[in-house]
Amino acid sequence: MGMPMDSGRFSALLLILVMGFVLVRCGRSESCQGAGPKLAPLQPNRSSELAEAMRELDAELVSFREDHLAGDGWDGKAFTEYDLNGLAPTDSSMLVDGYKAFAMAFHAHITAFNANPSADTYMGVVNGCTSCHQKACPGPLERIAKRELP
Repeated sequence: MGMPMDSGRFSALLLILVMGFVLVRCGRSESCQGAGPKLAPLQPNRSSELAEAMRELDAELVSFREDHLAGDGWDGKAFTEYDLNGLAPTDSSMLVDGYKAFAMAFHAHITAFNANPSADTYMGVVNGCTSCHQKACPGPLERIAKRELP
C-alpha cells in the first residue's frame, strides 16, 4: 500500500503539473500572455522598401559567394533588379547628396553582372554597395566587406 502524501508534496506536484500544462499550451499558440519576456525582432527598426531590397540583395550576394567558394560556376546567376531610386528609404537621412547617382551606378553594376556573371562583375556589385554605404549609411560596411571574394 502506498504512503499518503503530505499537503506540501501534493501542492508541489500539482504546481508542476499546472506549469507543464501551461508551457505545453503556450508552446503551441502564437502568443501566450505572461509566458516570459518578449524577444526583440531581428530587425528592430521598421522595414522600409529600400531596407527589404537591401536584405534580399545581401542574401543573393551571400549565396553567390558561397557557390563560388564551393567551386560552382557563375552561369545562371542573376541578381534581382530593383529601382533603388523608386523605393522608400527607412528615413530621409539616407537620401544624401549623390544618392540618385549611386543608385544608378549600382543598377549598372547589377546589369553588368546579370549580362556576364563572373567574379569581376560580382566584385563590381560589392564595390557599388561599399561606395554608396560609405556616403549614405555606413552601418553595413563591415558586413559588406564580408561579401568580397578572397
